[in-house]
Amino acid sequence: MHTILIANPKGGSGKTTLATNVAGWLAGKRQRVAIDDRDPQQSSTQWLERRPALFPAIGLIDADLRRKDAKALDLAWRVIDSPAGLHGDELRESLKSADQVLVPLTPSAYDMAATQRFLGVVAEAKSVKQGNLPVGVVAMRVDARTQSAVELDDFVASFDFPLIAHLRQTQVYVHCARDGASVFDLPRSRAEADWEQWKPLTRWIAKHAPVRGV
Repeated sequence: MHTILIANPKGGSGKTTLATNVAGWLAGKRQRVAIDDRDPQQSSTQWLERRPALFPAIGLIDADLRRKDAKALDLAWRVIDSPAGLHGDELRESLKSADQVLVPLTPSAYDMAATQRFLGVVAEAKSVKQGNLPVGVVAMRVDARTQSAVELDDFVASFDFPLIAHLRQTQVYVHCARDGASVFDLPRSRAEADWEQWKPLTRWIAKHAPVRGV
């Protein structure tokens, strides 16, 4: 089972949006995937409850299953939607269980300041320093042509982590959250612009994964 950890200690950074859409992309590729919802708000769990049965299946790893054996689901992928405030031993254990880490980040001075220490801690993790755990940053709710996007790019450049993709601010994600959908469940006429923005991110995930078919 290949694990993608979605993490940022700052609330409202876009973790659930990123987790649900990563899972939606994998499900659309006929991968056996589940979301491990560790956020007390349970937003990913609620999104799954709203997900239409005709859409590609995505499983759920809840607290009960986590205490038992998630391997019983026979998964190829696990996407962890981590809680806000992830730090200390909990962060270290989460990094140990991960095969990839995605850090969502919005182009806000407050969010960048809050994320700076977190990225510094991640950079010092043994698996990251040895090059065994790929970490990438995803700009959320941003227009790549704006000054705020440039400032975010400069911020990320101060770390040895790539800024993989810029995902725009659009009502498409709001509607997907409401409907239990990902952008990959939508028709081309509604989501083609977003599919294009996701291409660098999905390629990065596939590049660092041993699982075939993505």
